[in-house]
Amino acid sequence: MPVGDTFVSRLGPAEDEPFAAIDDPAEGAPRERPAPATPIEELRFVALDCETTGQSPHHLVELGAVAFTVDRHLMSFETLVHSNDRINPYARRIHGIGPETLHGAPPVSRVVSRFRRFVEGSVLVEHSADAFDTRLITRTVGSDLNADNVDTTRLAAAIWGLKDTIGLERLCKELGVTHRRPHHALADAEATAATFLALLHLGREKFGWRTLGDLLAFGQPPQLRFGMDANGNGATPARPRRRRRSRRAAPEAPPAGA
Repeated sequence: MPVGDTFVSRLGPAEDEPFAAIDDPAEGAPRERPAPATPIEELRFVALDCETTGQSPHHLVELGAVAFTVDRHLMSFETLVHSNDRINPYARRIHGIGPETLHGAPPVSRVVSRFRRFVEGSVLVEHSADAFDTRLITRTVGSDLNADNVDTTRLAAAIWGLKDTIGLERLCKELGVTHRRPHHALADAEATAATFLALLHLGREKFGWRTLGDLLAFGQPPQLRFGMDANGNGATPARPRRRRRSRRAAPEAPPAGA
């Protein structure tokens, strides 16, 4: 399949939100990584989600992200990613991406280069207990993204006393969040951002979260607490990815609209 030189979207905007482009110029001085004492209201967040070839070693085929603050959407990021690697049939049934879908998509090197600027100075938000998406991009880039990471499954577990992870679709249902197209990277990132904001509201009421440090204490994946090795892997070997098929919460579900 031929390689393209511009972002290729699969979902597109929900309304009229601004989108990042592959050739956007750099925006002034680099944004600094926030300190743990930074108030939550001053933070820039980026919720992200990847779709992959579905087999080890995983390779990107789609990347979606949303940059936001606690009170407004800033910019969206979406593109398919060119790959000549085999796409696992099971993964294809889940996300609907086949080799023909990637026709004209940009190479991964250009995608992650632009993404690094997109996340600069931000706190990454994932719905992944082992920060799979962050680690995948880090391995692809070949270096750390220099950003803290917060996992929405861990925040939900702390708030509701869950013993296991909760799937994104179920979390959306419990929080009354609209998920416009499951297993599309941008839609999953949008849903992750919305559930994070809802969980933030609940966490502030229950635990008094005020700073980035508070969020990290409850929501930072353990692998990222101990850093990554030269290959972009966490301190503990990663388990095979089982996308959106996490075991359900036990022993009982959180109350709807809690």
